[in-house]
Amino acid sequence: MAPGSVHVPTDEAAFALFLRHAQPRTLALLRRLCASEADAEDVLQETLAKVWRLRASFDARQNGEAWLLQAAFRCFCDHRQRSARQGPTIGVDEAASPMRTCSLELRDEVRHRLAACSPLERELLLGFHAHGQSLRDLAARHGLPLNTVKSHLHRARTRLQREHHERD
Repeated sequence: MAPGSVHVPTDEAAFALFLRHAQPRTLALLRRLCASEADAEDVLQETLAKVWRLRASFDARQNGEAWLLQAAFRCFCDHRQRSARQGPTIGVDEAASPMRTCSLELRDEVRHRLAACSPLERELLLGFHAHGQSLRDLAARHGLPLNTVKSHLHRARTRLQREHHERD
């Protein structure tokens, strides 16, 4: 091992088994969010590749499924931003738009969870995750130090996860 490097032991077989068991629920979430089955499967593959690369940061003592679903949602947001930058393709109908309208149930769930956040946390969450604003842009817009924006986002995400677990 090179001097200064840190070895984080991971059990790849256990992590692969965890991913295999969590894959159906993750795909179900992505099917609700994505415009098509093909998009959902693409985002799932992107998510699985991403979390495999980041498996050393996985903490088996925490809720692994919440960690995976959060990664899937972030990959979906990245996918949606890429699709929006590419613009619509000539001849493509509404069914192939970058993001179809979420079901009323999902929108109500998101609205309910966001209501639990303070107005600032809600603006930061939506600005960062829904509108793709950078942390620096959000800090400048709200007149806050960069690390304060990061702290607010972290607390808001933690609150959302905690509420999710309390409702299950």
